Amino acid sequence: MLLKLKTMKKIFLIISLLFAIIIQVDAQNQNNNQNQKRQPDMQKDTVVLFQGFFGGPIKFDDLLKQDSLTLNKTGLKIVSFKLVYRNGSDTTLNKYESKNNKLTTEMQTAMKLFKPGQNFAFVDVKVSIKGGTPFRPTFDRIEMFVDQEKK
Repeated sequence: MLLKLKTMKKIFLIISLLFAIIIQVDAQNQNNNQNQKRQPDMQKDTVVLFQGFFGGPIKFDDLLKQDSLTLNKTGLKIVSFKLVYRNGSDTTLNKYESKNNKLTTEMQTAMKLFKPGQNFAFVDVKVSIKGGTPFRPTFDRIEMFVDQEKK
């Protein structure tokens, strides 16, 4: 009987520990998801912008009005980024890289072929202070899509 009681206590302790670990991991995952979905604070965060936006819809006519990414803060410069997208049902991920804040000729050509509803993103954005080591800004990814109204 004493052996069964000790075994039951050990099982209860193990189950309690597992339950505590699961709760902690779930809380961390929820916190990470909230940080990824939060809106940037333009006063505190360093945010990469395209056409003045950090994501969402863009009209096809506005797509190539500007040829570069910008930052909401002065004193920093964009030193590299990538444009990534998929064409329709094609599973191939298309990538183009720029070594500054400007869209490359290849990027502009690809974007001219985007269709309404086309998803694309500017990713792996790196910025630096003059002469400094490149780093990622707080919001370093711009996820956008071409508005359904293509003229």
